[in-house]
Amino acid sequence: MDDTAQFNASVYNLIQLIPPQKVTSCGHIAKLAGAPRHARRVNQLVKFLGQTSSSAPWHRVVSTSGIVADHGGLGELQKHALEDEGVSVRTGILGESRIEFTKWGWFPDHTVIPSEVESVEEWGA
Repeated sequence: MDDTAQFNASVYNLIQLIPPQKVTSCGHIAKLAGAPRHARRVNQLVKFLGQTSSSAPWHRVVSTSGIVADHGGLGELQKHALEDEGVSVRTGILGESRIEFTKWGWFPDHTVIPSEVESVEEWGA
């Protein structure tokens, strides 16, 4: 498996570990995947998952600042999915949807990443 595929698989597996009613940031997923400077890549993968019929709880990954990103129109879907789980999404002063990390955040220092991806087809491999 090349480095890109390995990173994608790690991100996918980490997203699977986020418990219901918790959120984490793209930056934290990148850190746990061993690539702390690749939050934007995580963001792209989250957007991809949101556009597919993936079973991964992509909606539990938000921007590093706690904002539910628009993701090309997926922001409302993500906001509603979080609210359906019981996560409180508030509206910021600029009209953005925000999550309070102190209450809803999931930020383990490290975690064991499962080595198997449920379905490599989810990544288009």
